[in-house]
Amino acid sequence: MIKTTFIRFFTLLIFFSLLPIAVENSFPELDGYNLQAEEKKKKKRKRAKLPSKKAQKIMQQVQPLLESESWDEAEMMISQIAMGEKFSGTDRGVMYFYLGYIYFSTEEYDQAIDSYVALINEEEADYRQQNQARFSLAQLAYIKEDYRSAVNYLLAWIDNEEMPSSQAYSLLATAYYQLQEYRNAKTNIDVAISMAEDKDIPILDENGEETGEFKKGVARENDYLLKMAIFNELKQELDVLPIYEILVQHYPKKQYWVQLSGLYGSRDRQMDQMSALEAAYDDELLDKQREFVALSQLLFMFQNPHKAALVMSDGFSQGVIKEEEKTLKALAQYWHASKELEKAKPYYEKAAKVSEKGEIFIFLGQVHFGLDEFKSAEAAIRSGINKGQLKDEAGAYMLLGQIQFERQNWDEAIKTFRKTIDVAENQYSDKKKKEKEKKKKLQDQARKWITYTEGEEERVIALEMKRRDLGV
Repeated sequence: MIKTTFIRFFTLLIFFSLLPIAVENSFPELDGYNLQAEEKKKKKRKRAKLPSKKAQKIMQQVQPLLESESWDEAEMMISQIAMGEKFSGTDRGVMYFYLGYIYFSTEEYDQAIDSYVALINEEEADYRQQNQARFSLAQLAYIKEDYRSAVNYLLAWIDNEEMPSSQAYSLLATAYYQLQEYRNAKTNIDVAISMAEDKDIPILDENGEETGEFKKGVARENDYLLKMAIFNELKQELDVLPIYEILVQHYPKKQYWVQLSGLYGSRDRQMDQMSALEAAYDDELLDKQREFVALSQLLFMFQNPHKAALVMSDGFSQGVIKEEEKTLKALAQYWHASKELEKAKPYYEKAAKVSEKGEIFIFLGQVHFGLDEFKSAEAAIRSGINKGQLKDEAGAYMLLGQIQFERQNWDEAIKTFRKTIDVAENQYSDKKKKEKEKKKKLQDQARKWITYTEGEEERVIALEMKRRDLGV
């Protein structure tokens, strides 16, 4: 799973990693380069070699052409240096640097490689440009799938760079990964991630101005994916949960939310599991039935049946959730638990039509009963009993008796309550304590209802007789 995910994002990694180095700020005199300050930064640093004034003039003319991507014109102008006898080795180095950039940009990779190699081999070339050429050669080698050369060029670049970037270590790790040298890959991706996370990133206000406060840095998305892929290849356990927590925070995508939710679930952290799925839902990232169903179940578990119903309803309206017995029943029960009986009723009715069991008819009967639709309630309960396969047949008879009581069908109600006692006797075992206790409780309730019904019948009859006598 992890390896597949990494490969899925691999193209993205290559695209952003293998861009040619920009050339706008390459020459000391052209960008106000402070050589003395740089000398203080690094002892024993080589002195930057400046191109001749004639070469600088050419470069000034080339710069607008590069910015406008007028590659052919830029190449012709730069090539003047190769044809002139008065140009120095430093000037030729500048030429190779720019030609390499042009060829890299136009995807003429072999010519770009030749230019950068010539730059490195030019003894009088500026050392900074030579090192930039090493990085570009590493990128080009990667493009050509020459991963060993990519590694060698990157190591040389790092060795000559005062402050190597995290991107370089990431690219180095990726090259090692392609060479199946996973331990070297692990070492370098850890460096890349640590460098990125150790940075203090300024916090900006709503106007884009720095607030003076800082937040922890974050590595690139693909660096985290590569780390997981490497550990997978090494057959080493890696607690990926913190990585997914980082990914959803900074790179919120559906697959990360879903995978994070699954990880929480495997650790019995159902509340976090629900929160992760809910975040994905709120961002409109869920698009599969199992995802909508899982979220609604978790919401119901944590006493939020109303939102559970809304999630399921949304799934139906989008066509993501199919109308089948289990999904219709689930939505009906969520509305039922939310005391939205009118909304629950049509879904119970749909589910009952396709169900082979009588259970859904019992739920439908409960809804009708709650809405004082006693005739419909009785019909539904009878259908459920006749269809059979009930989890609580005695309970169904008890409900039927109560409905008949409300309809003032006294004799029928009494018969049904007596039936409840008989069914409970057979349904529950005396050998199991809980079942024995449940049987006794239900039978006692049925007997009380019989007594109450008989009394209510007598009271109603007496009331009618009194009304007749009074002529009311």
